[in-house]
Amino acid sequence: MQVGPEAIAKPTGLTLSFFKRFVDLHGGRDAFQGLTTGDVCSKYLLPYTASTKLSLVEHLRQQPDGHLHVKPATWFVSHAWSYRYLDVVDALDDFFQEQGMDDSVALWFCTFCNNQHEIESQIHSFDYWFGIFRHSLREIGSVVMVMSPWNDPTTLKRTWCVFEVYASIVENARFEIAFGRSQKESFLQDIQNDGAFKQMLGTINSEKSETTEPTDRDRIFELIEEEVGFTKLDRMIFEALVKWMVRMVDQQIEQATSQEAKADWLFTKGHIADTEIQKDVAVDSFQKSYEIYRQEKGLSFPGTWKALAELGRSKMLQDRSLEEAESLCLEALNHQIELLSKDHEDTLVTMNYLGACYIYHGKLDTALPLLLDCFERQCRHIGEDHVRTIGTMSQLGDILRLQGKLKEALGWITRCYQAHSRVFGEEHPETYCYRHNLGVVCNAVGDFVSGENHILSSCEAFERMLGPRHKNTVDYRISLGDSYRRQAKYEQAKATFHWCLSLETLDPQQKECCLRILGYTYFATKEYDNALKYVNLGLEHLASLGSSYGRRALYLPPLYFLKKKTGKFNELDEIETFINALREVNWTQDVWKTWTCHGCFLEIHGMIFTCAQCPAFSLRFCQSCVELNKQEAFCNHGKDLLESDKPPMRFLQEQRLELLAANSTTDEYDSYYSLYIAYCDENQVPFNQRLPQAMPTDVNRETQVQSCCNIL
Repeated sequence: MQVGPEAIAKPTGLTLSFFKRFVDLHGGRDAFQGLTTGDVCSKYLLPYTASTKLSLVEHLRQQPDGHLHVKPATWFVSHAWSYRYLDVVDALDDFFQEQGMDDSVALWFCTFCNNQHEIESQIHSFDYWFGIFRHSLREIGSVVMVMSPWNDPTTLKRTWCVFEVYASIVENARFEIAFGRSQKESFLQDIQNDGAFKQMLGTINSEKSETTEPTDRDRIFELIEEEVGFTKLDRMIFEALVKWMVRMVDQQIEQATSQEAKADWLFTKGHIADTEIQKDVAVDSFQKSYEIYRQEKGLSFPGTWKALAELGRSKMLQDRSLEEAESLCLEALNHQIELLSKDHEDTLVTMNYLGACYIYHGKLDTALPLLLDCFERQCRHIGEDHVRTIGTMSQLGDILRLQGKLKEALGWITRCYQAHSRVFGEEHPETYCYRHNLGVVCNAVGDFVSGENHILSSCEAFERMLGPRHKNTVDYRISLGDSYRRQAKYEQAKATFHWCLSLETLDPQQKECCLRILGYTYFATKEYDNALKYVNLGLEHLASLGSSYGRRALYLPPLYFLKKKTGKFNELDEIETFINALREVNWTQDVWKTWTCHGCFLEIHGMIFTCAQCPAFSLRFCQSCVELNKQEAFCNHGKDLLESDKPPMRFLQEQRLELLAANSTTDEYDSYYSLYIAYCDENQVPFNQRLPQAMPTDVNRETQVQSCCNIL
């Protein structure tokens, strides 16, 4: 690689004081108003250095007082040439004041440190400038990137600036961010809208950056992909941005001139912490905000109840009890209905949060009418394309999916995803949330290719924006593991779930989901001991959480098949234990609770049909759909490979009768057979599927004895 002479020596820069002096030398700030860095270069820098044809640094080094301004650089400045020069200087001035440094700090600034005459003449190659940039950054070890605007930084749209972020990672340099005063003011105004932070996350995607010379972009992108990857690069930028944002908000809290202003900024901090899944910080911020509002503004102030509703929701996400989160949301809701009306936007937000609490704790039948009412009111008063209305659509889709009403769920989730994409764009974080949800429903209805595509895209986006250990990213990673399982990508599925289970930050619901689906995965690979291990671990974990019947019911189908495969149901005690487990979750009918047919999307009544060649538990059909050959739309292995199984309660009763027929008295057998016949009659089990009576009843035996006597 060709390397210039500047790259060999220790990088030198100019003091921040000279950045200001350069302005004074050329007419002061009035002369620089509205000028970009590029304008300053052509209008002032090139003429100023024309006599030597050197970089500004080397030009000044030859001046008598050059030693006052030219010094070893301690900071590398990354910026876009389209930024206004004065904004860049002001941003750097503020940044170094915050760092406790004065104007003597020396900066490597490409406009001043590279020879602009040579650049203008294009006498050097990409490799030459690449070598200078990377060597300078490596030797300096600290990078400050000037960003503007705060919520859509131009620097990240320029490939050479992206390269500087990449080099920071490779060289393990310190990376910081500086904003101009106007951008700070804009940030402090915008961030009090709770959607501003997520909107900003959706604008940053360094892989979409551009450069004037297309070949430069190709070379830089090739290097990034080989050594770092865009996910890690963007993640470092997000972390620096969030750190700066939290620092700014904390300053506002500390410097607040009134208690109300302090409560406003605590409310904002709660929203940022909520996005970052800093649960304790969110709860603490909303708690303090609520207490201040209540004390300073009283019960008639709408903000008091907004803060209480946010506190209720954040406590739900902190895995507090339903009663605790519900009571806070209900208190806020009742006051808002009285104070504002049931149709006010604040009230509808709280209704949405209360519905979320019910979904989180498995109270789906309670959540559904509440959220339908909320949705209808939102459509009337704020419109279907409002962010809150779209969020309620998503929740309704989740409820219907969890209730097994997959066709309806697919309609709601598709509608939600399309609306958010249309209004906020494909790159918005919430759009990716809804795209993930769409992928989950696609998996549930048997469209595994689309499911994996949606989930993988969402997972990669959140890993880039919020990091691999962020709660949402882990949620999506678990969904991706399930998508792998459904397509027989078993090793990828196992690796995904084991990685998730290794995380100390894994929340209780995520852990339960991992254990259960890992049990499914090991069943599919016929590793029955491991399958039983993880299913039982999942059940133990649920018991420790005091879980609802609905969650426990999810474990019974795999546990049923595991025990059946391993011969556990050859013992009466095992049969009785499992029958009791079915009764505990109200699974006493001739159905497959929690499982729907992929042909008609209805709960499967009676026999279930699965393909012996397809991944276990991935595709299921009822008898009616098999008779109509609906399975052929999902599976091309042929009807001969279909296997049928009876519902658990029916099979277990029949298995018990067969064991009793060989080892029991007539009376005991007759008693259980009567119960079995009553079950079959109640559930309309076809006569040709019923177990014939194996032992004669007392009445039949008397008839047989009398017949023998007559013959004699």
